Amino acid sequence: MLNISPDIAEQIKAAICRPEGSFTFECTSPNAFKRTAPSGTLLQVPAGSHLFRLERTASGLLSFTHSSPATGTRVASIDLNQLPEFEQAFLAFTWSPQETHFYCGPRGPGAALASAQGKVSSRQFRIGEDGSVFQIGDDGVEVMGVNVYQGGKPVLFPTAMEAWHNTAKAVEVLWTGKSDQGFIYETVTASLTLSILVTGIEAYAKTRFLELETEGITPNSKALFEAFSSKAQRESGLFQEMEDAVIATRKSVLQQIVASGSMNFQNYDHLKKAYNRTYGIKIGEIGIASQTLNDLQRFIEYRHRVVHVSPLLGLLNQQSVPAQQPVFANKLLAERALRCFDEFIDKLHKASLNLSRND
Repeated sequence: MLNISPDIAEQIKAAICRPEGSFTFECTSPNAFKRTAPSGTLLQVPAGSHLFRLERTASGLLSFTHSSPATGTRVASIDLNQLPEFEQAFLAFTWSPQETHFYCGPRGPGAALASAQGKVSSRQFRIGEDGSVFQIGDDGVEVMGVNVYQGGKPVLFPTAMEAWHNTAKAVEVLWTGKSDQGFIYETVTASLTLSILVTGIEAYAKTRFLELETEGITPNSKALFEAFSSKAQRESGLFQEMEDAVIATRKSVLQQIVASGSMNFQNYDHLKKAYNRTYGIKIGEIGIASQTLNDLQRFIEYRHRVVHVSPLLGLLNQQSVPAQQPVFANKLLAERALRCFDEFIDKLHKASLNLSRND
C-alpha cells in the first residue's frame, strides 16, 4: 500500500465522490513501480459508492480500477516494462460516465507518461452498506443477482441496472416454458410478464434514485419531502427531525424519506414527480415519445388489473371496450411491454448519467 495518512485519505474521499473528475498525485516508493516487485493492491479508496483502486502484478502490470453503480467497473492498465524504472511517480486518474483514463510515469520535468483507457472489467467491484469492498465475478466467471446479508441486515444488493437486467432475464426464462393448456397458458404467462416488469421498474427506479446520492449528486430532499408529505407533516417539523436524525440513524434525509413509504415507484405519477423534484429530471424531456409513455402507463394499469382482479384475464381492457380496441394478454403484448419498459429505463438511466454536482 502507498502510505497516505487517514486525514488526507478522508479529504480525498470527499473530493472524488462525484460522477466525473480527475485525481492526480505524486508519491515515492522504493518497490511499487519497479518492473519486478510483488503483486498487490497499492491504493484502495472507497468514496461513497465509487471505488478507486490501484494494483500491480508481479509481471509489472499496473492497473487503475474505477467502479460505480452507474457505470460498472472499468480497468485501465499500464505495462511498467515499457517505462524506465523509477521510485518517484506521478499518477493521474480521470473518470466520467463515458470513459476512464490512467496516466503514470516518473516524476520530473520532461518525463514521459504512459497512458491507458479503461475497459469493462470481468471483475466487478462494489462497496457494501458497511463500507466493505466486494469483488463479484472474474475471468470466465459470471455472477448474477448478488445479495449479501450480515446479522439479518442487507450489506450488498444489485445495482439498479443489474436489477433491471435480472428482470429482463426472468421474463426471457419465463417464456421458454411449455404447456398443453393452450391459450390460457399464454394468458397467464403474459400476465406474469406484466407483473414482473412493473416490479422491475419499481426496483430500478427506487434503487437508482438512492444510488445517485452515493455517486455524489446532491438531492433536493426538501423539495421531495414537500411533494410527498401532508400539511400536518410539513408543519410538525418532521423534516428537521429527519435532518437531526442523520447521524443517529446513519441514513441520509433522502433515505429516510424513501424508507417512510410516502412514494410508490410502481406509480408512474409518483416516479415522475420524485425524479423531477429531487434531481430535476423531467420524464417528458428524456427522449421518449409520448406514445411510449402512454403505453407504459397502460401496461402498469393492466398489471394492476391482473393483480387485483385475476391473472386469468384474457381481455385486459374489457371495461373500455368497444370504445377502445380490445387488448389481449398474449405473447405479442408481453414483447411490446418488455420493449417499452426497456426503452424507458434506458433513457432514464442515460438522463441520470448526465447529472453533475452543483459545486
